[in-house]
Amino acid sequence: MKRSRWNAPQETPEAKVQKRAEQLKPYDVPEPIRTLCASNYCRSDGWTPAVDALLAELELIKGGSVPLGLDNYRDRLRLLNQIEDEHLNGVYRECCLEAVGVAPEAEEANDGGFCYRFQLSEDSEIRRDTEVRLTVHQKNCLHIEHSDEGCKRPRNFFSGTVDSMAGRFVRVRLDLKVRLPEESMVEKVEFIAERTVFRLEYRALELLKDGFIEKVLFPKEVLGKEEERFTSFEWFQPSVASNQEQAEAIQSIVNGTSYPAPYLLFGPPGTGKTATLVEAIGQICKLKPNAKILAMATSNAAANELTVRLLRILPEQRVLRFFAKSLEKKKDFIDQRVMNVSNLFETPNAAGIHGKILGFQVIVCTLSTAGRLVMYQVPTGHFSHIFIDECGSAKEISCLVPIASFGTGKGEETTSIVLAGDPKQLGPVIQCDFLDKTNHGMSLLERLTDHELYRRDELTGSYDPRVITLLRDNFRSHQALLKFPNQAFYEGQLRVKAAPELTNWAIGWRRLPNYSFPLIFHSVAGEVTREKGSASMANVQEAKRVASYVEDILWNGINGKKITQNSIGIISPYACQVRYLKELLKSRGRDDIEIGSTEQYQGREKAIMIISTVRSGGSGVGFLNNVKRLNVSVTRAQALMIVVGDADTLERNESWREFIGFCRKHRAVVGSKK
Repeated sequence: MKRSRWNAPQETPEAKVQKRAEQLKPYDVPEPIRTLCASNYCRSDGWTPAVDALLAELELIKGGSVPLGLDNYRDRLRLLNQIEDEHLNGVYRECCLEAVGVAPEAEEANDGGFCYRFQLSEDSEIRRDTEVRLTVHQKNCLHIEHSDEGCKRPRNFFSGTVDSMAGRFVRVRLDLKVRLPEESMVEKVEFIAERTVFRLEYRALELLKDGFIEKVLFPKEVLGKEEERFTSFEWFQPSVASNQEQAEAIQSIVNGTSYPAPYLLFGPPGTGKTATLVEAIGQICKLKPNAKILAMATSNAAANELTVRLLRILPEQRVLRFFAKSLEKKKDFIDQRVMNVSNLFETPNAAGIHGKILGFQVIVCTLSTAGRLVMYQVPTGHFSHIFIDECGSAKEISCLVPIASFGTGKGEETTSIVLAGDPKQLGPVIQCDFLDKTNHGMSLLERLTDHELYRRDELTGSYDPRVITLLRDNFRSHQALLKFPNQAFYEGQLRVKAAPELTNWAIGWRRLPNYSFPLIFHSVAGEVTREKGSASMANVQEAKRVASYVEDILWNGINGKKITQNSIGIISPYACQVRYLKELLKSRGRDDIEIGSTEQYQGREKAIMIISTVRSGGSGVGFLNNVKRLNVSVTRAQALMIVVGDADTLERNESWREFIGFCRKHRAVVGSKK
């Protein structure tokens, strides 16, 4: 068995994190914002002047007349974050279950805790790991320390988290390893929005100095670091060395040419962003032994992939994959290579974890988990380099948590910052619709890309290589699949470089209307249904069409090639359709096909992608009108893409009309017409 890199446990690090979390200021949402959110942003005669002024300010922000700038940076980001914070609190308060009744029978969890199952109301939407508080009335008041007057209706309070969701049922896991007494009556189940991330984001705004904001977040010039310059490298990945843009980007990152401004790696789909970042991190570790690197991604899957790739070029002893506590129950599903270098492999003692973290040269975590490092008192300025992959899908204020916490030392900017992603793909997921068309839905990457320092020169058509690189070689998709997004979103700059053995094997498939074109748009005029109390939609006819393609591909293969379930990915933008497709395919024994939303597939790829658009009839296409969602959806496939949707409905939107017109031009449309 692999020997642990940690000392024998004494006090769990989670306990220490909790103590530090409690030391964070509460950063309560101000009363005017709470009033505004409670009124659903509609004016009321009972409002105070402060609430009226707040709404007026927000209307100016949404109208675009007051852009984000140096003078309003902290206040603007704080205000918009507070609105989302309070909105989520309100959503969870509405999910409270009153007068639940007799406590359901406990199910013993794997770790000795106990879980209880409750039925939610029709319109409740609860996330896994949400904090829960149970208020319990007990008929027998013996041995109850906290009770009502006269011990007539004694109460106990139990806290826990949501363990899982199944339809309208929620499984609650209690933190304490106790059973509720028999005959207990659960009076109330309260769901509590987790605010630690919000509080860390507010803290990050407080840490920012005016000079740092000006030089790093609104940069006008580059200074470069006064240190040794490297012009030649012993490459870890020969394929990266042979690519001009990737090699130039790595040289600029290693030499800190953009400093103190962030370096931007603009990577359209399949152009090798992660490979470029991995090579740059490897070169920094080799050439600068004293460097300390914090490498982050916006999802655990992406952070795990980053870790696996780093372990191909770096010794295990240099890398720590830092997980949040909530991932502990998913240890069995994490790649063992990642587990072996993680803080979940064997828990260290609380006294030693601070020193252990500081000893690693590279720490990999998600953007949200980076805030936990703050709680472990990793010192300001500890990291010489901060990398954020898929930065375009994160809120700007979320990126400030690691940047403000670790990007400065003794009041000055000290850290080289690298932001990688694609501003043409989906941005941050914002839970509050009112915040649409505000800075809250724009990533730091997208904002900087449009900043003067990073813009493409109109005369030369090129970018300043000291601060930004556009990766142009696509290593993912067949040329036919790349053609539309290349022209629609990237001004024709992308070049097809994918290996033919990965992309050409579907050519000539008998189901293709155009044998030389591995794309199908199958028009289905289906019927849209909605869940009661939900805005999400499903389309049974589309789902059945998707399932028929899946069955054909798995039973018969493609051009003699046997296709496995994990080679197929299915996207639908609607959660209800995702659930229906999962149930439909599971009933047919197709459990290993990954079905998810567009957001879940960002940064991912599959040999075969099938898209179900759902919308049919009506006057519009809903949030399918987001061109970034279309871009992500149609750039996931390597060899074959099948889009199922109602052509007549989708063509009411300009971008979808262009896509379907592209399919028609190449004789790739089949199916029904109204």
